[in-house]
Amino acid sequence: MAPRLVVNLNAIAENTRKTIDRCRGFGVEVVGVTKGVSGLPPVAKAMVAGGIRTLGDSRLRNIGRMREAGLAQPMMLIRSPAPSEAEETVRLCDASLNVDIGVLRALSEQALRAGKKHDVVLMVDLDTGREGILPSDLPGVVREALAMKGLTLRGLGAYFDMRSEDELHKPLISRLVRLAGDLGKECYTSLSVVSGGSSNVFRSLVLEGESVPGMNQLRIGTAILLGLSASIGPRRIQGFHHDTFLLEAELIEVKRKDRTFGILALGTIDVDPQFLFPTQSGIRVQRATSDHTLVDLTESQVSCRVGERLVFELGYPALTRLIASDQANIEYL
Repeated sequence: MAPRLVVNLNAIAENTRKTIDRCRGFGVEVVGVTKGVSGLPPVAKAMVAGGIRTLGDSRLRNIGRMREAGLAQPMMLIRSPAPSEAEETVRLCDASLNVDIGVLRALSEQALRAGKKHDVVLMVDLDTGREGILPSDLPGVVREALAMKGLTLRGLGAYFDMRSEDELHKPLISRLVRLAGDLGKECYTSLSVVSGGSSNVFRSLVLEGESVPGMNQLRIGTAILLGLSASIGPRRIQGFHHDTFLLEAELIEVKRKDRTFGILALGTIDVDPQFLFPTQSGIRVQRATSDHTLVDLTESQVSCRVGERLVFELGYPALTRLIASDQANIEYL
């Protein structure tokens, strides 16, 4: 039997409300990021039920899936579109994050053809090893973007991956705020949005009871979806739900020697085994191949029989791969 993924939509909505409530006190708007679930419409609707106004995703296919399901909320493409994606980006999205002047020109042309304005946020390279325009190039890009009639330049953004160090977030976001202020004065405009990501910034700033004055948007997925501020560890957020996605996988073989091992009908094609967290005590994930995952059952309290289903909470990399693989049967609560 295929793995089964049980999704608790009420818990996701509650995590969303708690995330928004924490951020509201700092004047920070939350963009609910759906890329971890490939834009599954029921999950996106749970985020909206929890108070999200703008949904963000890095794949146009996911955004199209949400649009087809009737979600009319503002959508933000949170990965800079390729030139070939300009028309679809303008058609599906209200806003996008951008790093290339040629793509900005293409977006402007498509927006003018469609008779609309497309909002853009320029991503800045803050030496985090991620995408972005070099700060020295920003003035020229800002001036050109402001002259494009199909675009509305909203502000600047940056991204910090889940492995970034906490002590980097505040000084680098402070630098981003200063850049937005300086560029606004230099180019006689208002860069009103300073956008940060991801959930680890939410952890290191908002959850620690502080923020950076001027940062007014966070793009958050993991905290909402899994109640985690980072998958590494994992770092759980107190008071949030962590059982929002429960994966059930079936034992297809049990071996008893000096220790008891089981093999699950689940492999690296389906999931990232490093981020499988057993809910039953005494079970340890050992390793995985493309089709199988080996678990140590020696100290477990579950019945170690072929056909028994083990249950796991998921870290973000495991969740994203599982949904993208389309190998699990999904059940919504």
